[in-house]
Amino acid sequence: MRLRDTVAIVTGAGRGLGEAVALRFAREGARLVLCGRHAPAVERVAQQIRRAKGDAVAIKADVSLEHDVDRLAKTALKTFGRIDALVNNAGVLTPKGPLQHVRAAEWDAVMAANVRGPFLCMRAALPAMLAQRSGSIMTVSSGAGKREAPLWGPYAVSKFAVEGLTLVAAGETRGAGVRVNAVNPGAVRTAMRAAAYPHEDPMTLPLPEAVAGLFVYLASEASQGVTGQSIDAPAWLSEHPEWR
Repeated sequence: MRLRDTVAIVTGAGRGLGEAVALRFAREGARLVLCGRHAPAVERVAQQIRRAKGDAVAIKADVSLEHDVDRLAKTALKTFGRIDALVNNAGVLTPKGPLQHVRAAEWDAVMAANVRGPFLCMRAALPAMLAQRSGSIMTVSSGAGKREAPLWGPYAVSKFAVEGLTLVAAGETRGAGVRVNAVNPGAVRTAMRAAAYPHEDPMTLPLPEAVAGLFVYLASEASQGVTGQSIDAPAWLSEHPEWR
């Protein structure tokens, strides 16, 4: 119960990594506000948590829409009175290909979900966190945002932006009790991974639950002082097996 009474917002919580993090947070005692664009999927996860005697609220929300994100933060504050953790997990991926073949609409859709979304969610959660002088913001990044990534197009660029957004926010909140970090989950068995690597056997990959422990660490008091970092989950967890 390392997150007992922690109030956490998890975006993109209806499947994959977001679902895994939400369920792990609930087992660790967190109270959750879950969001996603597909209401039945998010409600299914919330019901699973409630059946296990946890506390979870499900909200249909698109993180690229300002009014949806504002409603998300207001719901967390109205329901639980505070916001202790934000997991920016929602994101989209376009088919791989050279930049000259990327349509402007595809570019805009990726930037809206993967960059505008985390920015809006940070902006909505930060006032409460700064007032509390405590809080942890975790944004899902990717190895494609750390190195040359031919053919990954707008997705790679969006993850480079996430890395930069993390550094800017960490620099602005350093010393204010708020931690801001990026997490690269690595290769895990999700629908997005399958879309990116259609010829890969997903059964050779770990489930997303395998990396959820790093998010627990970053949301917990154990990570005090850890901010402005870009952390590769598999490597970190191999060095800290107690958080698996």
